[in-house]
Parts: sequence; C-alpha cells; structure tokens
Amino acid sequence: MESKEEMLKKLGLKTMFNISNGEMPELVDEYDIFMNHVAVLEEIDTEGIEPLAYPYEIETTFLRDDEPIDIISLEDALSNAKSVQENQIKVPKVVG
Repeated sequence: MESKEEMLKKLGLKTMFNISNGEMPELVDEYDIFMNHVAVLEEIDTEGIEPLAYPYEIETTFLRDDEPIDIISLEDALSNAKSVQENQIKVPKVVG
C-alpha cells in the first residue's frame, strides 16, 4: 500500500505541482484535516434527500416576464454599428 506522501506526490505530478520534501509535512497535515471533514460529511444521513445543484433554495419572484414591446427591424438595429458581417455586429478580437 502506498503512503500518503507517495499518493500526494503522484497527485501533485498529475496536476502539474512539484511538491518538495519540505512542503510535504504541511500538505499531509492539510490532507488529514480534509479527510476528517469528508468523514464527518459521510456520517450525515441523506436518505430520501434530493440532490441540489445549489445549496439554497432561492425563489426569484422579483423578476418580471419578458414581453416584447417595441421591436425594431434588423436593419435599424444594425444601422449604427461600425462594422456588420452576416447580419451581426462585428467587434474587434479581444483575446489573442
């Protein structure tokens, strides 16, 4: 069975972190703390509980329904654009 240090070194290499021997004791301590937290979470009875994508139920009752009021034509929407290509506003490239 591999030691915690060996497992953490392998994990570090997979995630492109080079863990030095000097950093290892602190990393092992943090790993132990993390695994203790996981053990506590595993003890929670979740039988019959639906999984959530977000931990809180937030109702958004303050949003209004979108109802189109004044619809302008495509030509009017593009009329003030500096550059138009294939009925879309062309903007400068931001990321190189």
